[in-house]
Amino acid sequence: MSRRDFNKDLFSNIEITQDIKNEIYENCRRGQRTSDLRFRYSGVITALIVILIFGCTGAGSYAYYRSVQSRMEAMQPEEIKEYALDLDNDTSVTIDGAYSRRLTDEESLRVAELERKYNAEGEFPEGEVKRVATLAEWDGESVCYVEEDHKLHLPDKMTDEQLLLFIDYQTKKDYVMKQEVEEMWEEEGVDTPSPYVDVENITEAELIEMSREPLEKLFGKGTIEGWEPVVQAFKPSAAYPEDGTDHDMYNVIWNQAGGSSYSTDYIVVFNMNDLSLIGVAVRGKEHWAGLKSFTDAEAAAKVETDLPKVCAEIERLYGYKNYDSERHEVYYDYTDPGENDARQTRYVFTFGNKTVDVMWDLGDEKLASVEFFDE
Repeated sequence: MSRRDFNKDLFSNIEITQDIKNEIYENCRRGQRTSDLRFRYSGVITALIVILIFGCTGAGSYAYYRSVQSRMEAMQPEEIKEYALDLDNDTSVTIDGAYSRRLTDEESLRVAELERKYNAEGEFPEGEVKRVATLAEWDGESVCYVEEDHKLHLPDKMTDEQLLLFIDYQTKKDYVMKQEVEEMWEEEGVDTPSPYVDVENITEAELIEMSREPLEKLFGKGTIEGWEPVVQAFKPSAAYPEDGTDHDMYNVIWNQAGGSSYSTDYIVVFNMNDLSLIGVAVRGKEHWAGLKSFTDAEAAAKVETDLPKVCAEIERLYGYKNYDSERHEVYYDYTDPGENDARQTRYVFTFGNKTVDVMWDLGDEKLASVEFFDE
């Protein structure tokens, strides 16, 4: 079955419960970029799920830098066709499943730095990703797409040029996916309104100023020098009014110049209806790559011993104490779950009618995110 046939079947047959909608709403909001640990599927499936729920790919909230946009638009038809075929053949559950191996922590940190130069400074690779039919034809030293197993193969050690090729490949693949999804959506003839709307009843400058206090409280970063704040008005009720306005929110995202999928960013989220704080978090694979790694056994022990520390931080910062219930789960890198590479724990507390959902960095013993929900 072709992906386009699959798309039509998915649109006509998928059923999503309200509970799943709620979870996807929250996870999509948390995962506007590719750093989220709870909402990570192959690119096409991600886009389709978001379309089904919101009527929008979310791409409208992301603008390529001008030099990158020009580079994408300059792609030749044959090159676009190659990336479209790569998408057709991409059956991986995670993005990294489309690569021959995971990036190391050191490579992830370097990719984050080079990605900023790629976006903000137009630092592009000099060459192109190689393509061969069989794995036997790959030289083992180049960044190369192999048609036999439909993977981008990476050498054991990569130069900056090769890391730029990796960034360029993924950027082009994402761009082609965006174009295909938009074309498919147009062919389906659906005109559901976008959930991304203009800011109403408050200014972007006011929202940015409001975001400083939550950042200062949790991270000591009330003002992030040299970073770029972006405000998103995310209003799912514009597309699905029957679902109510509980998930309408303002996101204030503090980005590094040129930052994209790998870079660390900070996000502060406010309820669109009453401007109450929903959450604040640090995100990005750059942040993850800098965290200390633990084995399964070590992480399981720390989950228990760190619980009082987490509770103390929640009480100190936000005044919540004596929880009614608590559950937790160890977090692994979304690219390879279940591996002895735990770095964070998620704790979910209930205090009366309020849920406090946090992410805890195991090595630094610090909160990475805090979210507040009414039961």
